[in-house]
Amino acid sequence: MNRQDRIFGIVGLALAGPLAVIGYIVFQQPGSAAFNAFLGGIATLALYSILYRENPIYRLFEHVYVGLAAGYISMMAITSIIRPRWYEPVFEKGLWLWLWALPLALLAYFVFSRKHGWLSRIPLVILAGFAAGQAFQSFANLYFPQIRDSFRPLWPTLWQLSNPSPSPDSLSISGAINNGIFLVTLVSVLTYFLFSFEHKRPLIRNTAQLGRWLIMIGFGAIFGSTIMTRFALLVDRMSFLLVEWLRLRGPI
Repeated sequence: MNRQDRIFGIVGLALAGPLAVIGYIVFQQPGSAAFNAFLGGIATLALYSILYRENPIYRLFEHVYVGLAAGYISMMAITSIIRPRWYEPVFEKGLWLWLWALPLALLAYFVFSRKHGWLSRIPLVILAGFAAGQAFQSFANLYFPQIRDSFRPLWPTLWQLSNPSPSPDSLSISGAINNGIFLVTLVSVLTYFLFSFEHKRPLIRNTAQLGRWLIMIGFGAIFGSTIMTRFALLVDRMSFLLVEWLRLRGPI
């Protein structure tokens, strides 16, 4: 830490106490919600100070945030998992078979023992098995419907074109065009990832090149969506600072 960072941190910490006292005096009358908004504004500005450079004030509020998150996760684990899913079924409903989870969980603390540290691997292996099963289930639930959805019709029937009120499963001309674009994109992208042979033939090489451009377009759309999400978060924070913190009630 250089001299400038030390001065910046000392000044910031020296101002933090008086600002908190002034905020408590000013916002005490409207209620605790206004004081919470005041503290939230101070924390927001402190975290946004990273835009200037990394400094002790940012690191202080970063540690405070991590501590609050750890406490919140611990309370959620107790109130949402341990108590309703283990304590109440065992000690209030009499499902005593669930007691096996207690010694299994206590084995994890043998990681702090040099002699019996191998015992801590038992719950880790069991959790890894559960995680592998859940990962396969999530994979099947996510990608199998996508694989099934990739088999799309490319042309509508005469009955679908002549029916004035088609059903949701019927195919229109615009739907056939969309399915054609989807099929070209799917085949081109899969061709680009076929590394079992060289792309020497013009048909395969051009198809793979098209797939590469389509991948870049997809990545650009994802990146644009990410930027818009970040802007939405920024607008929310600015609205909080201007409306709830500074109480500027005019249109923003």
